[in-house]
Amino acid sequence: MRLYSDEWIAAFNEAVAELEPDPDVSFRLHQIVDDGPEGTVRVTLVAHEGRVTMAREPARDGARDGAREPARDGVGDAPVPDATISVQFDDAVALARGELDPSGLLAAGRVRVRGNLSVLVRGQSLLAAAASRLGPLSEQTTP
Repeated sequence: MRLYSDEWIAAFNEAVAELEPDPDVSFRLHQIVDDGPEGTVRVTLVAHEGRVTMAREPARDGARDGAREPARDGVGDAPVPDATISVQFDDAVALARGELDPSGLLAAGRVRVRGNLSVLVRGQSLLAAAASRLGPLSEQTTP
């Protein structure tokens, strides 16, 4: 299943749908993935009251190279991310497949992070719980 395809995102959302809610965990994380088969792809991961969902951002009118506009999903008044992560497509695939460690990529400067990282620290247990449910999807992820 191709990373960030509609099918992959639907499988991701299904895999994390049964997470236990935590009303104290809410954040919006944008991921910008460069140099993929479709050019640049942007996805938004939203954690709201402990629920996690991912959406691929819709294409902008006249956009080139897969550029996207921020998604509006009803969480908060504006689609402003708490944090933005930028990564190359090959590294994103390897991360999704569990072949690379995010902290190693960050230390090597292969992942760029902007924004309020404290929300990600607070949501670390939720993100770990979500990751633990992705085993079959990780195995099926392709470039």
